[in-house]
Amino acid sequence: MDIEAVAAKAKAQLPKKVESKDATPAPSAEIQKTKDEVKEAAPTLKDAEDKVKLAEEQVKKDEVILSKKEEELDEVEKGRKAELNKVKEKDEKSNIQKRFDELTLKIRTLEADKEATKAEKDSIKTELDGIKKQLSMTPQDVAKEKVKGELNSRKAKYLEEDKTKPREDRREMDKPELDEWLLEDYEGASEWITKRTIRRHEEERELQTNEHQLLQAEQILDKQHESAKRTYIRHPELQIGNRQQELLKEGKTKEEALAIICKEVPMYGKCVEIYKENPNKYMLSETGPEDIMAEYERRSKPEVNNEVEKIRKELSEARAEVERLKNLDTGISSTRGSEPQRPKTEIEKQQIELAKKVGLDPEKLKKRIAERALKGYDV
Repeated sequence: MDIEAVAAKAKAQLPKKVESKDATPAPSAEIQKTKDEVKEAAPTLKDAEDKVKLAEEQVKKDEVILSKKEEELDEVEKGRKAELNKVKEKDEKSNIQKRFDELTLKIRTLEADKEATKAEKDSIKTELDGIKKQLSMTPQDVAKEKVKGELNSRKAKYLEEDKTKPREDRREMDKPELDEWLLEDYEGASEWITKRTIRRHEEERELQTNEHQLLQAEQILDKQHESAKRTYIRHPELQIGNRQQELLKEGKTKEEALAIICKEVPMYGKCVEIYKENPNKYMLSETGPEDIMAEYERRSKPEVNNEVEKIRKELSEARAEVERLKNLDTGISSTRGSEPQRPKTEIEKQQIELAKKVGLDPEKLKKRIAERALKGYDV
């Protein structure tokens, strides 16, 4: 239903203020019909207002997130910031592409226009070449340009801030003044130039390192965002963003909200514990969320793990016993005559069975055991 149309119709048909005795009121049936339509539209209007309000609140939250440093963000905020940066980057590329298309069309028009001047064409071509360069830039190229821009910005800042300082205490200096200093005191000016070169190099290296780390972090965050989506498909209960916002609105701190959520969603609490055990491992992994879940699932089956360990232990002990029996001296020969047969004890029966299993002669095993017993060894 067209809300604006219904509202306009309602306004037009509702009874106006009577200004004369001849004014004719609208028919009551029509008035009721209009009221009914307005009532029908009311929930839709309320939903629209709520959506606008939520959108406005989200914009404010996003502004706060974008203003924070990376280390000040929690995991939910980091994911949101990555989304916002991707949208911003997409919009910027879209605007650049749009401008490129406009200029391409304009240059074609100018080329066909005999009255167009060379200056006009050159101006468009210059801007077009700049946009082509932007569109072809890799993330690494963008990082280099940012470093270059920051260095130039710092140079201008240092020049302004240090202009009243003694020459030897300045970070930057105009060329004419530096040339004058070189003529007056070549050694002092040369020493200052060396220090400036070292400082510039260190600042550039620091900026390059930061940009490289940011680029890597963004790439990892993008991958982790996809990993989180796959995790949420399997475990939707881990999507605690809305609940966290509710608790924050109630006046809870982030720490208090986290504690409450960990109690409400035990799985999430366990995942937080796993993450805290080795944060660097999961932060630097492109599949960090899935890695945490894999570890959670592994730990959630202690009975199976204990049974496996028990079987492994028993198997190891059995193998050790087999090796011990194989190493028994099988070269012992009997010098005794035959002795009257007597009933075998249960232990002897078990020894004979074990000897057969490992391929030993039962009689030789029996004699070896008897020999060890005479020497006082445990059998």
